[in-house]
Amino acid sequence: MRTNKKSCKKTYKKKIYNKINYIPEIYKNITALINIDDIKHNIDFLRKISGTDIMPILKADAYGHGIIEMAKIMRKLKIKYIGVATLGEAIMLRKNGDKGRILAWLYNINGCEILESFKLNIDIAIYDETIITKFIGLIPNNKKINVTIFVDTGINRAGVPYNKAFDIFKLLINNPKINLEGMMSHLVCSNIKNSPIVNEQLRKFRELRKDLENIGIKPPLVHIANTSACINYDVSDFTLARCGSGICGISDNFTLNKKLKLPMTIKTQIIQIKDVNKGEGIGYNWEYITPCKMKISILPIGWADLIPQNTSLKLHVFINGIKRKVLGQISMDQIVIEADINDKINDEVYIFGNGVNCRQTIYDISKLSNSSPLEILSHIGYRVNRIYI
Repeated sequence: MRTNKKSCKKTYKKKIYNKINYIPEIYKNITALINIDDIKHNIDFLRKISGTDIMPILKADAYGHGIIEMAKIMRKLKIKYIGVATLGEAIMLRKNGDKGRILAWLYNINGCEILESFKLNIDIAIYDETIITKFIGLIPNNKKINVTIFVDTGINRAGVPYNKAFDIFKLLINNPKINLEGMMSHLVCSNIKNSPIVNEQLRKFRELRKDLENIGIKPPLVHIANTSACINYDVSDFTLARCGSGICGISDNFTLNKKLKLPMTIKTQIIQIKDVNKGEGIGYNWEYITPCKMKISILPIGWADLIPQNTSLKLHVFINGIKRKVLGQISMDQIVIEADINDKINDEVYIFGNGVNCRQTIYDISKLSNSSPLEILSHIGYRVNRIYI
């Protein structure tokens, strides 16, 4: 399949990266408070413990924290390099005014995004040796693209085969259209200390770097470590560490790390209070039957926003520090909770916080749902108003 330059040009003339599904903040009933000082603390901690500089990874809407604003925060913190997974994410950052270095490593060589990324000076990782000829052919003659080689050292996902990486570097080093900027890889299980698998990956990656240096090829940016690798392994000899979850306070073993801070708090408010008689069913399928006459409160938040539906009948929320039980099935847009006689419309309800402002954290929600904190955070929908404090 050929990349249709005319059709790509026409597509990008439409401002497709402008805000979509936009609801003015004043109309949103769910708030994500994101503490910038906590983010800065996490970056400083990861930089110190790894002994190297940090490339924040802002993929998947910055793990639900908002990719556009998080990128602005990174630049204000003097971060030079930002990483995202897809070229689409990188293009979106450019279209929203980011002028710094952005690296992306997933794309379709036949897609429109590759041509647009050349125009926008996005750094690109080559992950497949079979696309190299076409990749170079698509670069305009007056352009030189910053390229990183993504080497598969054992995870068996995207990446050029380890045994072909050396020859790929030799092939590209003198190409006039390419600035061979870096080499990268990704670890299988860096959450496990002293893993033989990770140790072998690190050995292979370092060996490749040494072999390249022996023939005079010294990529300035060399990175393989993620958040857990920064904590569990010596990665100080690499130029960068790619940290995404750690910036959001999450360590990859999904156990709360007290040296990282949780920057996000999710809260909503009561929109209705009502009396329900004994023996009444609540919500879909009447999975909860009232044991007595009781008051209930309705909250305008559901599984479409971030709360996993499988936490129904298990989840609690907090009002004024007091735990309240969620009653019945969590629906797409609403949850029902037990109410107190003193509850009022507009009372704040905390879903999770940093362990201080609310003792329930994202880790508690993840345990209830038997999923990872990152999966839940990445599902935060556009109806949530993100406020950076």
